[in-house]
Amino acid sequence: MLMSDSNKAVIHGVPGETARARGVMLAIWPLLAALFACGVFCGAAMPRISLTFAGAGLVLTAAFLAWAVRDGMAGINAFFKGARGEEAVAALLAELPGGYHVFHDFCLAGSSVDHVVVGDNGVFVIETKCWAGKVELVDDELLVDGVRPDRSPLSQVRAAAFSLEAFLTDRMGNATFGLLPVVCFASETFVPGLCMQEDTLICNATRLRSAIMTHAGHLAADDKERIVLIMEHTDS
Repeated sequence: MLMSDSNKAVIHGVPGETARARGVMLAIWPLLAALFACGVFCGAAMPRISLTFAGAGLVLTAAFLAWAVRDGMAGINAFFKGARGEEAVAALLAELPGGYHVFHDFCLAGSSVDHVVVGDNGVFVIETKCWAGKVELVDDELLVDGVRPDRSPLSQVRAAAFSLEAFLTDRMGNATFGLLPVVCFASETFVPGLCMQEDTLICNATRLRSAIMTHAGHLAADDKERIVLIMEHTDS
């Protein structure tokens, strides 16, 4: 999908699409596994198989389904919450002025990047988080209510930026892209609001648009056009 307005950024893709798809798959697989197991044990209930064995299998299947649904709901909610966060950030990025291109849910190296913004002042690789609780930067780590998350968003976005740079270099040679990794909190829970940590920008969503527009980078017009064409072709 591509949306265009001469006064605003050009939008490519649908925000949150991958997160929602993962959430749906997380919800479906236990049901499919349980239905398969029910079929197996119902077949086992035929006279040639012990009814005790079949009954025990059905009980175990029901217990598995109950566990999977209960345990999986937290994961499903997390994926859908993440998708809503990406949509909220996408709405803010849509207000960037003309000259910017915004790619949502950009597929790269077997994974997806939440947002990539390409403009005259550089390429911005954005990882969106929608965390509840106070987020602080402590000893170069992002903590939520003082607890380190299972997966560091700083490592995550830097890995995504590295992959995108390698992807573009492979197609364009040794051009200068001016890549900036960004961790953006849609939940507005990052206490400083905005700061730089080494090569990475960390900010709340309400500060993101101005941070992009005031970034002191430069991307040659020809390189910008080539990057957009390459990403459009990959995203199609």
